[in-house]
Amino acid sequence: MKSTKNKIIMPLLVLFLIVISLINGLIQAVMLNDCIAYAADTGYSDVLDDLHKDSTFNESYYPEIKDNYSIDIIQLAESTEKELLVYVYQPSGHSADLRATSINISTTSYADISPSNYKLKYLNSNSVFFKYVVDGITVSDATARYYGVTSIYRPFNKEYGDREPGHGNTVTEIPFNISKEYRFSTINGNPVAATVDIETIEITDKFVGFVRYSDGFKFFGDGACDSHFVAFSTNRPIDKLCEAKVSWVEQFNREYFGVSPSDPYYGDSVSKERELSIDDETVHYKGEGINAGTYEWERIQSVDDFMSSADISNNVYSGAVINVNVANKIDSESKKILESKQWVLRFAETKYEYNSSGMGWANAASTLVGDVTILRLKFITDDITYNLGVIDNKQTGSNKPVNDMDISVTVSEKFSQFWKSAGKIIAIVLAVIAVVLLFMFIPGALNILLLILKIIFAPFKWIYKGIRSAIQKRKHKKKKE
Repeated sequence: MKSTKNKIIMPLLVLFLIVISLINGLIQAVMLNDCIAYAADTGYSDVLDDLHKDSTFNESYYPEIKDNYSIDIIQLAESTEKELLVYVYQPSGHSADLRATSINISTTSYADISPSNYKLKYLNSNSVFFKYVVDGITVSDATARYYGVTSIYRPFNKEYGDREPGHGNTVTEIPFNISKEYRFSTINGNPVAATVDIETIEITDKFVGFVRYSDGFKFFGDGACDSHFVAFSTNRPIDKLCEAKVSWVEQFNREYFGVSPSDPYYGDSVSKERELSIDDETVHYKGEGINAGTYEWERIQSVDDFMSSADISNNVYSGAVINVNVANKIDSESKKILESKQWVLRFAETKYEYNSSGMGWANAASTLVGDVTILRLKFITDDITYNLGVIDNKQTGSNKPVNDMDISVTVSEKFSQFWKSAGKIIAIVLAVIAVVLLFMFIPGALNILLLILKIIFAPFKWIYKGIRSAIQKRKHKKKKE
């Protein structure tokens, strides 16, 4: 009897849970849909008027806290002008009058998440409620539309308790974890929306920098390749890092030095993204100058592999007379910082040039790289593969490379042995040349030389006379006998 009851109760329980789940999802979708359906009429209506069109919206859930400088998303909406609107709760309200700066959004579904960073344009605000439009996203006509939001940013401000990274690094924007996917669709001609929580990974420690590889010898200047990287650790263990997506900003820079230096020139800032994979080809670089070295590295490296590839000695020239050796050594401070990180992404290479006229002026041209942020990581841990959006700040490194370059020139062993054997002969030849030059340019030098020779050979002359006298006496004695 008990077994029969269990057979009836268990299916009913499962059915009940399914129905509750569906109802909960429907309620969530309808609640969000009510808000979006009305708020999306115009992109420039008052933020609070938009929010109040949602019958479930309650202002009391969003109190003003003047010393709370965080930001959070209340909802997203698609406007009739195909703009994507973001409604934000900023507890500090107008006391700090913060502005959200950018947002990380993936327009693909969570299974294939691939966020990009988009700037936010401020529209209006009321108390703690702020309204923005996403610059760079136009609502598509697809039946189902996804917006996976990993984080939203505001400017860095140490007065708000924001932590400075130190070691020559600076932070420009601070992220706030959102980790939600907003889903929009149309069913039977009616707009439907829902939101779900998604899994993300957080960067806990980070260092941005670059390694400089010399071009070799050049007349009237110098050149190099700057290999830019970001080293980091996360709040989750990573056994194998397979893929990554990185965003950064580049800006051309030229500085002038010398007798009358002028102000530096800065080009326009350009935002860039790059997908990295362990399957990417090895990066090779060979300088354009005389006796340039050849360098290579992988896009994704462990910290140990990175330091091994960057901390190298490269014998760039071996000849009959001299050897040229270029040694790249990561400086001790950078090495100490890197040792505390787990992974390194080498995401960009830029050119460095130093030009000198030889007449008291020079200029250096380089590309400044900043606002580096990691957007996505695909990795394996305990044989499980994860593809997650990343919570990370925007960080800029020092304008100095992390490595010191030492160029040494030594005499080859063959030439050294040759010099030892031929040195005496060369010395005699040089002495003869010196004597000839002495006779040619110094009056009376011959008389002085003859006097010196006379003094030197005088003892030999006396010995010769003595020996000759003894021989003559002996001959004379024999004749008498």
